[in-house]
Amino acid sequence: MLLINTRPKHRGQAIRQMTDMTVIDLPLLDIQTLPMTEAKASMMRAWLDHHYDALVVTSVESARRALEYLDDLNGESDWQQTLPDAPIVAVGSATAKVLTDRGIPVILPKIANNEGMLAMTEIQALASGSRLLIWRGVGGRKLLNDTLKARGVKIDVIRWYERFIPADLADNFQQNLTTINKTADIFVIISSEMAYQAWRGLSHHRRYRYLALGERLKNIIRAHEPDAMVDELVTLEPDEIHQVIHQNSLV
Repeated sequence: MLLINTRPKHRGQAIRQMTDMTVIDLPLLDIQTLPMTEAKASMMRAWLDHHYDALVVTSVESARRALEYLDDLNGESDWQQTLPDAPIVAVGSATAKVLTDRGIPVILPKIANNEGMLAMTEIQALASGSRLLIWRGVGGRKLLNDTLKARGVKIDVIRWYERFIPADLADNFQQNLTTINKTADIFVIISSEMAYQAWRGLSHHRRYRYLALGERLKNIIRAHEPDAMVDELVTLEPDEIHQVIHQNSLV
């Protein structure tokens, strides 16, 4: 049994340390921090000055970078004590943990995607003239943005980082082919649509069992590979990955 850990190098450590199976690293994406601009800094000041009616934080990466910026901006001051009282929506439990570990209260949608956010009472309350700030990376779905803009909500977006396909992805894949080809059961983590696109760009000559983060991603994989074996992950925690893999190994 083999698990292909496709998470970015700096994010896959816990998966890499799983001990009851062979794990190989094949990062499908890498992440580059984008520079802070005056426009972004102005949005951050406006948020701290209580000028927004809500904040949406879409990822661990955006949460971490925003916190680093706020620490640098405020020095040793305990800026968390004077946060705006407008709701802070964290998309996913991992993103929420980054913020709550710093004493920042958050709320989570029942489903960690655009549809889940749009169903939230706090988001539904945003009307024409309301102001929303979003911390995110470059790219991704625009359903939340487009739906709220059509409602007349003023939306500002701070893009903290950009994802890209590593230049050595194909070489890395080739170097692992011997191990891949001699293993019967191979599980592949797919954590985003962009990661799946990178995966599909490689030359494959065998079947895999996919571990897809969320129902939407599971459906995307099945749309491209109708016969694929795809199981849904709710999180990327090693305990859940272990449970899903071993359930499948008994099938």
